[in-house]
Amino acid sequence: MLASVNLADRLSVDVQGAQSLRAKAASGDPEALRAAAKQFEAMFVQIMLKTMRETKFTAEGDTFGDSNNLKMYQELLDQQWSQKMVGAKGLGFADAIVKRLGVEAGSMAIQEKFAAEAAAAQSEAGAATRPADAIPLDAVAKAAPVVGNEASVDAVATETSATSETSATDRKSRFISAMLPHARKAEAETGVPARFILAHAALESGWGQREIPAEDGSASHNLFGIKATGWSGPATEIQTTEYRQGLAMKVSQRFRAYADYGEGFTDYAKLLQRRYGAAVASGDDAEAFASGLANGGYATDPAYAEKIRQTIASVSARMDQV
Repeated sequence: MLASVNLADRLSVDVQGAQSLRAKAASGDPEALRAAAKQFEAMFVQIMLKTMRETKFTAEGDTFGDSNNLKMYQELLDQQWSQKMVGAKGLGFADAIVKRLGVEAGSMAIQEKFAAEAAAAQSEAGAATRPADAIPLDAVAKAAPVVGNEASVDAVATETSATSETSATDRKSRFISAMLPHARKAEAETGVPARFILAHAALESGWGQREIPAEDGSASHNLFGIKATGWSGPATEIQTTEYRQGLAMKVSQRFRAYADYGEGFTDYAKLLQRRYGAAVASGDDAEAFASGLANGGYATDPAYAEKIRQTIASVSARMDQV
């Protein structure tokens, strides 16, 4: 056991400690495996810190800002920081390594210890809200055979992935089914195909999962991310991502709020006709519609047009199933 060794206070370049740690980890000691995983995570953090240090604010050869003594001090400091950063909860890499190696090695002690620690952490932090279709990691580990059956582990992972994909497909189909009547009404008003309108709503709202909330936390029914500029009706303020000179940054913006989705789609139709004539005139050309919105300044994301085109393709593939 490593009870007498405080790894958080030892440098990652401690060769003697590393050799001892490797030997004990090879023996299957659960404590040694976790300690080795922590050291790996610390090395990753140290590389990250070193990369950050490469951004210099002083001239090369500066007496105070670029001296060899300062560089050595910074390297030692970064090593200690990396150990401290992973000493508590860390970044999560160590837990993932321990869990995976525990399954592969067939070590019941490792898996039981990890499960106990995870349960204690969840109890301490409080039950977290998660989607109804989410499958806990510990459930996957318990479902997998413990000894020497990697095919069964892979089968469980495949089944979990398939379940997640099916759930996402169902969610997207439900979104299309619920919003299709509003999209068809907007199509009648603008001439823009309903599948284009649905795709734009899906992209802006994450298929309804990231709809802008109203100030009281209820739905704003704003699926298109329409800002409250020149708007005298209800509005809500949230943090959103804007691209300034190619850089993504978080800014506070006010967005329109509607009484229902029908009102939201009607306002969107008016906005298209008022400001995005090129998109309205695109007819059945998905690429022209996407370019018309992007070139018209609908969003600052440089990849916006391509994202719209991809979402239109996704919606079109599901339209026949609704």
